[in-house]
Amino acid sequence: MGGSSSINAQILLRGIREDYDRWAEFGNEKWSFDQVLPYFLKLENDLDFPNDSYHGDKGYIKVNRVPEKDWDDLHRAFYESCIDNGYPDCPDHNKPDSTGVGALAFNQIDGVRQSTAITYLNDARFRPNLNIKSNSYVRKIIFDKNKAVGIEVETENKLHEIYCSDIIISAGAIESPKLLLNSGVGSPEKFINHGIKPVLDLPGVGMNLRDHPMVFISWKPKDDYIEPKSIISRVSMALRYTSKNSNWKNDMIVYMNSSTKTYNNPQNPEGITANLTLNLEESSGEVSLNDSNPNSYPKLAYNYLGTDNDMNRMVEGVRVLDQIGNHKSFQKYASEMLHPNTTIKNDDILLQQWLKKKMVTGHHSSGTCKMGNDSMAVVDQTGSVIGLENLKVVDASIMPDCIRANTNATVMLIAERIIDLWK
Repeated sequence: MGGSSSINAQILLRGIREDYDRWAEFGNEKWSFDQVLPYFLKLENDLDFPNDSYHGDKGYIKVNRVPEKDWDDLHRAFYESCIDNGYPDCPDHNKPDSTGVGALAFNQIDGVRQSTAITYLNDARFRPNLNIKSNSYVRKIIFDKNKAVGIEVETENKLHEIYCSDIIISAGAIESPKLLLNSGVGSPEKFINHGIKPVLDLPGVGMNLRDHPMVFISWKPKDDYIEPKSIISRVSMALRYTSKNSNWKNDMIVYMNSSTKTYNNPQNPEGITANLTLNLEESSGEVSLNDSNPNSYPKLAYNYLGTDNDMNRMVEGVRVLDQIGNHKSFQKYASEMLHPNTTIKNDDILLQQWLKKKMVTGHHSSGTCKMGNDSMAVVDQTGSVIGLENLKVVDASIMPDCIRANTNATVMLIAERIIDLWK
């Protein structure tokens, strides 16, 4: 329960002003920054900036940052290196026009994760009009012509049909398009061979798969390096910057990690690591069906680094981190860069090959049921599926493009905004 807010890194980061204004430019004028800011204020209770005009102090989601006095030595060294390399101080990454290096906002207070399950949902659990059915899987939507009238649900290997007047899909950027395709909504060529009867030809379903492609950069820790015990303090700081010759502000982000553990991730190398992330990619991918079984995993084709500009920005990012890592403060705790090693990082061709091999998901999938009014739009500005009745999608899949931030706060925003647009 609580979706990604129950399992994510607990970073509560908003997109920047330009993200939402771009959504408006894509035909969603009700989603400009000025239109959505009140909903960010509504959902949060920022304990560090309670009196700031850009923050809320009464929302369900409590937010704070690791204070400067509690920064661990490695993060302090990273901060000093960034400042000396010309990046600005950023005490509040959630201020609309901010950039640079500083502590991240977290929705964890005194060791307790402020998920939507224990904040929003706990207040509503005992309402008589709410029935939470766990350990269940929605296999398809039931239609009467173009009207959604119910869902087929599997619980304990038994199928049930539930009928209702309105259906909201909040299954995320992977499962929401998959559910639509399994229900006959989307380009028929994607499912007709699986024996699924077409309901509506909506070609954008599953397309426009966006993410934050990420690669782990690591340095060899000094023999006397001691990593912090607090999990939050290990990933408490980030650098957001604009790549050279970029048309997009803050199109890159680095999450600094003072831990040396791999946490069972085969792509995460030993050593002190930084997550170098493409914060606004040009490339996009696709979600499609593997077979006719509604329970099967879908095919995911992310198409990471699918443009020269995406690749060039990641190559540049390795150079940026190499320069930061060579700073005198950083070198107190780390020595040479391990991944990529010296041979690879100094050869553009080898580095590009290394990046393609090591690229992983930032777990910010979005855009697969995008909101808009063009030929590839799936929902309108209220989240209603175009061409169908009584069916909405309310999750990261409706973002026209991935925001330049972790996606969780914006998904909460989407839910809050659509409530009012529905009235």
